[in-house]
Amino acid sequence: MKTNGKSKILENLALVSQIGISMLVPILGGILLGNFIDKKLGTGVIFLLTFCVLGIISSFVTLFNIAVGRNKRK
Repeated sequence: MKTNGKSKILENLALVSQIGISMLVPILGGILLGNFIDKKLGTGVIFLLTFCVLGIISSFVTLFNIAVGRNKRK
């Protein structure tokens, strides 16, 4: 199927948006969840750091899967 320039731009914009959201949501969720648990349990920042690191790892795994899936389609 032929794609014109406009649809290619929209496809790339969708990919960039997907990557951004896929990285933002787990990291932000980990920060919010870790902060909430730390406040409830009265701990320092141990859960905040733990869930932040887990969010970052999850983001990069998702980014890797998007990159590998995009390569397989081409």
